[in-house]
Amino acid sequence: MTKVKPRIIEGGAIDDSSGMTMEQYSEIMKKQLGKEYIRFADNVIKKINPLEDSTVLEIGPGPGWAGINLLKKRKDLKLVGLEASPDMIRVASENAGREGFSDVKYIQGFGENMHQINDGQFDLVISRDSLHHWTEPDKVFKEIRRVLMSNGKLYIHDSRRDMSLFGRLIVAIASKFIPNNMGFYWKSSIAASYTPDEIKTMLSEISFNDWQVESDLLDLVIYRT
Repeated sequence: MTKVKPRIIEGGAIDDSSGMTMEQYSEIMKKQLGKEYIRFADNVIKKINPLEDSTVLEIGPGPGWAGINLLKKRKDLKLVGLEASPDMIRVASENAGREGFSDVKYIQGFGENMHQINDGQFDLVISRDSLHHWTEPDKVFKEIRRVLMSNGKLYIHDSRRDMSLFGRLIVAIASKFIPNNMGFYWKSSIAASYTPDEIKTMLSEISFNDWQVESDLLDLVIYRT
């Protein structure tokens, strides 16, 4: 049985630094994870099947590629991104515009307190690899429930901290081929992530019994159809 290490909290918003601008970060992520962003979009469509003309909130969009790829496959959707980093908002807005989605709106804020969003405003909430940044995910879950319509849908994807020895081996090998020290940050993100059991416990404690949790070798998904 794999021993699960305690969670190591990772910093929140990612901003421009002397070592890397968010434009550079965006290009690295697009190059290294382009297929994963497409897979995320495919999984949202397959698993959730958003209603036509759904309004979608993306939490922690970063450079925006996950939501942008979803819009490429479902041009009827309307997307709003909630992002903590002003630098990421700048880059995501530029990326969305270049890809033909200049109507995407990115707003600054945190999932724990979405005060700028009204109750029941969205048909669907999505998030890719942002969950491990949430220091109080139970508060984010409650806010998601508040801003979702009563029959609203949900798809949250992130790494799992309790991956098996085989999973850790895959990460150790793959991370060596990611440039600009991004492999190190991938591993630190995994160390900051939650386990499926931890998420199930949180959801049970706040009585969100209609939210499901699934996991595979490397990742976990929280969803509501």
